[in-house]
Amino acid sequence: MNSVWCIVYSVWCLILHVGIGESINTALDSARTVYAERGEQTTVLIEPGVYQEELTIDIPGLTLKNTSETEEVRITWYYGHGYQYRSMGDAINYGGSRSRRWNASVLVTAPDFYAERITFENSFNLYVSSKEAEDSLYIVPEYTAREMPVRPKEVGSTEVQKKLYRERAAAISFTETATNAHLKNCTALGRQDVVYGDQGASVYWEGGALKGAVDFIFGAMKLVVDRATIVANINGEENDKCYIAAGRSEGTRGMLFYRCHIRLANEKELQIINLKSEITNTTAMVWLSRPWRSWGETVWAYTTWDEGILNTEAWSTGLIRKRPEYDPENPCPNSYEYQSQDNSVGRPSWVTVLTEPQLPDGTQLDPKNW
Repeated sequence: MNSVWCIVYSVWCLILHVGIGESINTALDSARTVYAERGEQTTVLIEPGVYQEELTIDIPGLTLKNTSETEEVRITWYYGHGYQYRSMGDAINYGGSRSRRWNASVLVTAPDFYAERITFENSFNLYVSSKEAEDSLYIVPEYTAREMPVRPKEVGSTEVQKKLYRERAAAISFTETATNAHLKNCTALGRQDVVYGDQGASVYWEGGALKGAVDFIFGAMKLVVDRATIVANINGEENDKCYIAAGRSEGTRGMLFYRCHIRLANEKELQIINLKSEITNTTAMVWLSRPWRSWGETVWAYTTWDEGILNTEAWSTGLIRKRPEYDPENPCPNSYEYQSQDNSVGRPSWVTVLTEPQLPDGTQLDPKNW
């Protein structure tokens, strides 16, 4: 069809089509109107390409689906914690007070969200996007927690991968009202704090890949990551480390990683250009979890990884050692592994290596019924 996007009305749902050069946000505006008027759910079919847009998914039952099974749909934005872009307007971004849940490129606030073959990216810690290069920064002195380095303006620059620049920048976040989200064969891409979920959110991530470095799957959400590839986006810069999960669930189920495989990013994935001379040793620089709170629940079942990349202890107390509830004898008791690749040799005493595929309270390690 020759229209910018097409609408097909049926008894059950609204179908919108977005092509390259068009706006997903325009389709979402139409979906909101139709849902408000008739309560119809919407499927947005997206042609392969890069969409530089900040999206809010606030329509119940919304579907985002790539029209291609081989080419990528990438939704990306560039906001990161501590940097105030003029395009933000009056929404102060210092001190974590901006309401985008860690500057999420895509913020999900509605139940029953479904996505298929979509890449969700925050470019802040990866490269300078064309949209960021067009924008400008300004300083809000009363909110500046520490002096932030001036970011490069050259489109495509990977200098921002250096730890000097690294800060929180989510690719996709789920609020407490984002229940029953299902992402199939999708990819999340960033470096620090990439996928976030509030207490109350429930997310099933089926297949695909999650790529990040520092505490990059984090929050209090109920999360199942089922048969996905976990990619450590570490560049080899001195002391560059990867902490995969940072859970803080309280009183509810936390994170279950089921039959996943962990590997290092390659240079093509990280778009490493300026850092090549600095790549040194990435051996044993990956940790399964660095709990965000002592009560956070994290479970790794049937986990495999490339040889030599996982730190022997694999679990870190780096985020909770200064917390008032910290108990050095049992800092995070809701930490579990079952049938890990190396039989969990070298794990801290507070990590429970299960002998059966169930938790002590009888909960089965079942991704469909977590």
